[in-house]
Amino acid sequence: MEYITDDGISGISEITDTQLNSPVSKMIAQFSNRFRDEKLLNEENLMEYLKKENDIASSDILSATAISGIRSAFLDIFSKRMEISLVEYLSNSLRDSNKHNDKVELYANINRSLLPNDNGPVDRSPESFSKRALEMEKKGFNTIKCAPFDECMSPFSNKGLPNEAINGLERISAISDSISKKTNLYIDCHSRFDLDSSYHIHDQLKERNVNWFEEPIDPEKFIEETRLIKKYSEIDLAGAEMAYGSKTMSKLINEDVLDIVMPDVKFCGGPSEVINFYKSIPNPQKSISMHCPSGPISLLTSAHITSAIESSIPLEHAVEEVNWRKDLTYPAENIENGNFNIPKGNGIGANLNLEMIIKKGKIWEE
Repeated sequence: MEYITDDGISGISEITDTQLNSPVSKMIAQFSNRFRDEKLLNEENLMEYLKKENDIASSDILSATAISGIRSAFLDIFSKRMEISLVEYLSNSLRDSNKHNDKVELYANINRSLLPNDNGPVDRSPESFSKRALEMEKKGFNTIKCAPFDECMSPFSNKGLPNEAINGLERISAISDSISKKTNLYIDCHSRFDLDSSYHIHDQLKERNVNWFEEPIDPEKFIEETRLIKKYSEIDLAGAEMAYGSKTMSKLINEDVLDIVMPDVKFCGGPSEVINFYKSIPNPQKSISMHCPSGPISLLTSAHITSAIESSIPLEHAVEEVNWRKDLTYPAENIENGNFNIPKGNGIGANLNLEMIIKKGKIWEE
């Protein structure tokens, strides 16, 4: 999504409606018409036009998505107007020095590369998971993540370890047995379990040297149950990828619900909400990990945020989906040895490659 000011400054962000019940583009157009031809000097000015929707966004995912996209695009504009990078813009409110790392460590989410694509079904056997994990390890990624529990969705027919989880556990075993002992393994459960089965899945993950236990259940819908799982777990419990606003995210850490909260820039309210979240919790470098199985603009924005907050946790990257991904921006997305190189320049430091977008996708204009 791109906004262009009267003096020609462009602000870019990424939105999605794949997890929504209706398209978000119409709502964004309606919101945008409110501040067309208005003078917006900062994010506070912008939010005056979105106050009503912002108040309900934590419980309305459509509003959260629209507002997040708008706010992210305008932060690109505001930082460009100040002639500084987005990471510098965000760092200004955190520390006196603008020093930041232009390299951000990534972890390889292999799951999307193993989903059905335009060519049809894809092999999701344990051997296929293991092969892809090894490929990413050889490319320099020190952490691999997958979502292996295709066959699971509570409630289950049996107590204890669900029978439906066996295939997923075999996929995990195949990866764990093949990668280096130094390589971390993260598992995303996509909220497919319940409280009882989460305990049993945890024990199985621990046996397989898993370092990360993500959303066995939805932590926003089942706060008390998630708190019980965290108390039981010997593995870091992560989640809340759909959470909106710093207050919601802070509560999950400060009230001992999760070890790690995963803001998604497409849903959380944009970069500023992550910065406010950072300021409100203890040990934020170890408690915030951006959720980003997404496109190049989302990854780029998330890299700026990750650098600004000096996170000690690598940033998520959905690897090997399409071979033309890096060419969607100019300069091209630059990932080397498992690290994302933040481009030089103001704002997010990149523009859309419209030629490639026209070739591979569709353009909607309001």
